[in-house]
Amino acid sequence: MKTLIRSKSALSHSQKAALRLELLEDRNSPASFRPIDGIGDNLAHPTWGSTNTDYLRLIPVAYGDGISSPAGASRPSARVVSNTVADHPDGDLKNDRYLAAMVYAWGQFIDHDIDLTNTASPSQSFSIAIPKGDPQFDPASTGTQTMPLSRSNYDTATGTSAKNPRQQVNSITSFIDGSMVYGSDATTANLLRTFTGGKLRTSDNNLLPVDSTGFFMAGDVRANENPELTSLQTLFVREHNRLASQIAANTPGLSDEQIYQQARRLVIGEIEAITINEFLPALLGQNAVRPYQGYNANVNPSISNEFAAAAFRFGHSMVGDDIEFLDNNGNELRDPMALKDTFFNPSVVQQNNVDPILKYLASDRAEEIDLKVVDGLRNFLFGAPGQGGMDLASLNIQRGRDHGLADYNSTRAAYGLPKVQSFADINPDPVVQQQLKSLYGNVNNIDLWVGGLAEKHIPGGSLGPTFTNIIANQFSRLRDGDRFWYQNDLKGADLQMVSNTKLSDVIRRNTNITNIQDNAFIFRTSISGAVFGDTNRDGLFNGPERGLGGRQVQLLDEAGVLIATTTTAANGSYLFDNVGLGHFQVREVVSPVVNLTTPASYDVDITRGMAVTDRLFGEAPPRMQPPPPPPPPPHFGGSMMHSLTGADLLSGLQPSGHPGRR
Repeated sequence: MKTLIRSKSALSHSQKAALRLELLEDRNSPASFRPIDGIGDNLAHPTWGSTNTDYLRLIPVAYGDGISSPAGASRPSARVVSNTVADHPDGDLKNDRYLAAMVYAWGQFIDHDIDLTNTASPSQSFSIAIPKGDPQFDPASTGTQTMPLSRSNYDTATGTSAKNPRQQVNSITSFIDGSMVYGSDATTANLLRTFTGGKLRTSDNNLLPVDSTGFFMAGDVRANENPELTSLQTLFVREHNRLASQIAANTPGLSDEQIYQQARRLVIGEIEAITINEFLPALLGQNAVRPYQGYNANVNPSISNEFAAAAFRFGHSMVGDDIEFLDNNGNELRDPMALKDTFFNPSVVQQNNVDPILKYLASDRAEEIDLKVVDGLRNFLFGAPGQGGMDLASLNIQRGRDHGLADYNSTRAAYGLPKVQSFADINPDPVVQQQLKSLYGNVNNIDLWVGGLAEKHIPGGSLGPTFTNIIANQFSRLRDGDRFWYQNDLKGADLQMVSNTKLSDVIRRNTNITNIQDNAFIFRTSISGAVFGDTNRDGLFNGPERGLGGRQVQLLDEAGVLIATTTTAANGSYLFDNVGLGHFQVREVVSPVVNLTTPASYDVDITRGMAVTDRLFGEAPPRMQPPPPPPPPPHFGGSMMHSLTGADLLSGLQPSGHPGRR
């Protein structure tokens, strides 16, 4: 096999495709497994979805000259747009659908599996103008500052005319094929292997292998961007090696290559299953991607430019401004780190390992998906201002212009949505409407990334209709146009195992994190119960007993500080939602005359995404008071009583109006 790989290195794309088709006849050849570079996945169209192919255009280009010059020349500087709409206010803006931070982390993990756009060679500058007096990037008000950016790599056979406009190139495979774990070329794949027992290389503490500079090595060159990404990369290397050991034990006599390829096939299947069954429903809603109908060789799985340069950059809005480190029960192991201090810093994972980071990702509610981007990304990306720091929001806007993306409204129409007629059609918030109007003037001039994030979310989803359609379209094509998609490639027990695998399962198998909710993409915590009239005083809410509305219930933190108060509904129920992790106490506020038949308070530990229910408070009804005792007989004094005879007593007690006789 190594000889085959070396002999192919100088072949053209079409020659590689032809050779791959010949090898498919031999089921023991490497071609019987998913090709590392994607060539030959589709037998009729061998280069679809393979490395170094053009991004798809599902809508015509909008270059300034119709050929290659950047779009949006009449629009404000990308930094001006960022300062106007993306500046994050103090505090958190948590999302309203309980999405965990794992959503943006997995989004980046998958993004690094399906697209990578390198810089053009020779580089072509497309710097971002900094507005004079920008508090971060031009504090001296020189009016001369710029943010450096180079234009994307493109197919040199394009950009020659309006009929042949510039097309950017995807340097890795488009398929969800675990290329961020295994690589998209044979050289990278071989560098990551031990060639013993089918396993991948690791370093101390079962972390990713490191290069001579101390950085981690993985199938994708971006593995060191942040500790959250590195942790997911590490997790699936461990999963591969776990499966390789299992395969070798269950089937003695297999070669290293056979074990490696079988483990790789299962890991890729797990990544696909988690993406389609957990990640996308969490993000888009349950029915955004239609059910699988089988492999379709006429579906091109290649990545669309609208997806890569705009829609799938939604996650930049979800990222928080720090990273926490939690133990198995959700307790902090150390102080959080500012996000800006973690970029390309492998020591964070080397010192803390991946467990506390993965637990954090599953145990923190992400920021809302909107136009706001935290300072760590908007002002300190990869360094401080003036020291290499950049603004990710500005880069997203500028990249869309570099790629000649059509404006937001034209893109809506291309994806079957009606064009908006006013800024109010995009977002009901008057502030957002005014911001967009001040920047763009009219609804037909909005940058796609800005307009897509500004949209009101669809019911049951966390994105507006434009980005929902673009992302659902892309992942449907990635699934339907992949001959090796797990539902088409696996059979029997392997298919059942992969289909049932959740991300939380992979975490439990390969870390010491066992206390994690089943769906690692959703983090919701709550404490609920009821106040009821306990007529039989048994401490149980049963029979004809009824809930009591209008009662106050309090929530206190570990220090006994009151953090929330609620009032029971008419049926007696109460709920504290999104309480987070920690030790809490819940109690009813009762007057001294009320007797409780249940505990007066409850201690509650929230250690993962969980709902603690049935914390009940029973109020005993007042007991029936006994009848008052009869009044005592009249008292006449000792001396008189003793001097009267029986007849005297009787005569003295005659009814009123009948004087006694003497």
